Amino acid sequence: MSLRYQRHNINIMKTLIIDSNNLIHRTWWTAKNQAKRSEDINLSNLHIYFTLNAIYSYVNKYKPDKTIAVWDEKLDYQVNKRKTEFADYKGNRSSDSTPHENNGHIKMMLACLGIPSIFPRELEADDIVAYICKKNEGKKVIVSVDQDFLQLVDDETILFDPIRKKEFIISKFEEMTGTAFNDWMTVKCLRGDKSDNVPGIPGFGKVKVKKFLDGNIDLTEEQQQIYNTNFSLFSLDKIDNMEAEKSYYQKQLDMPVNQDWRMFIDECKQRDFQRILNKQETWHTLFFLGNKLQSILG
Repeated sequence: MSLRYQRHNINIMKTLIIDSNNLIHRTWWTAKNQAKRSEDINLSNLHIYFTLNAIYSYVNKYKPDKTIAVWDEKLDYQVNKRKTEFADYKGNRSSDSTPHENNGHIKMMLACLGIPSIFPRELEADDIVAYICKKNEGKKVIVSVDQDFLQLVDDETILFDPIRKKEFIISKFEEMTGTAFNDWMTVKCLRGDKSDNVPGIPGFGKVKVKKFLDGNIDLTEEQQQIYNTNFSLFSLDKIDNMEAEKSYYQKQLDMPVNQDWRMFIDECKQRDFQRILNKQETWHTLFFLGNKLQSILG
């Protein structure tokens, strides 16, 4: 059941949470590939435009009461807690910071639209998402291709994969993932995650994982250690016992965001974002008047 049609009930608040680093990388490579076609294309402007346009599409699709952009960037740097548990965690990630060169401009333009940017301290953007989902009442929509967020899916939370255009919902979880919700985390811990550079338990392919889930085999002490380490790395429950980290997130979430339509339009003019300028009324209504109109219409 999609969350899109439930906006008619004004008592049901909806929060849209955007995995910004994930989005930035996707729009960067899209922009870079398109920029190769012509020397006249400004890559930075194209990247910013694609990012804004993607966010517009998500807000237009879900009509949230609030949109929040979460980032992996750390303004108050602390060593990643997961790195202290497993030194090779995400050690396979590229160190190329080029896709992030426009982050400052993007955050500024998002702020103009009333979208705050929230940053971690000891943890990661994923943990901010988990905190927001637990803290905020009402419906939540997470926008990301990162399937680690599947563990957060419940009756009030969905994961929207913008690449496959799929909404992962609790009632169809097993149908969509091939794994029962209660088994999903177990399977991930057994098999590991190559994208995070976290190995699984050797020999645990689909057949052996099924045998374990069916209760036909047990883990050795060494295998249990690997499982426990992986569970700690993958779980988004860490934030539950980190009061300082929660306070850090909440302080950011409580800060007012000063929407500035004129600054947004001026920036679009400077960057020659004609497609946005040609639809000014639509953008203004969506980001500035949407909630007011919803309250009036009920």
